[in-house]
Amino acid sequence: MSSDPLIPGLHAVVLAGGESTRMGANKAEVRLDGRRLVDLSVGALEPLAGLVSVVSPVALGVAAGRVREVSERPPFGGPVAGIAAALDETYPLTAVLTVDAPHAAGALPALAAGLDRAAGAGVCHVSGDPLCALWRTAALSRALGELREVRDQPARRLLSRAFAAPVRGKNLEELARDYDSPGELEALGRVELPGRD
Repeated sequence: MSSDPLIPGLHAVVLAGGESTRMGANKAEVRLDGRRLVDLSVGALEPLAGLVSVVSPVALGVAAGRVREVSERPPFGGPVAGIAAALDETYPLTAVLTVDAPHAAGALPALAAGLDRAAGAGVCHVSGDPLCALWRTAALSRALGELREVRDQPARRLLSRAFAAPVRGKNLEELARDYDSPGELEALGRVELPGRD
């Protein structure tokens, strides 16, 4: 079995650094049918990417092989600060996903095809969702450089700095869906919050 990634040159960034106020616990540590959300995300991305970066203010214990953990300093700077902390320009493609969207990795093949079709596009994203996106890393680096400050910036502002190609489709929107509360996440299975019986 080959260990080559299915999307050559891909670095996948999983944003897991939010304060999780609606979830009531660290989203990355919430378990769905016995598995942490961060482990579900990393497990889905490892076959696709040459490197997976998990952005979190606390150590989650997922760093191994082609997986690393990073944090913006100081923590809780928002998604754009997290993306900037994880940027690795040795990879030509950078996927940006969130830990509370456990099926988002399934959208990446369609985003890669969309990026190939959209001549000159710097980023392809699921329509309406700037945090389920596949960037050309050079375009992402330029977009980050155009922002005076990366902390507390909305992801849409970063997206607006590049030629963006949205991809539409009910299936893609379902794959990209994020779950902000235990009640929402229960639609997918049994939910356990960390530190609670």
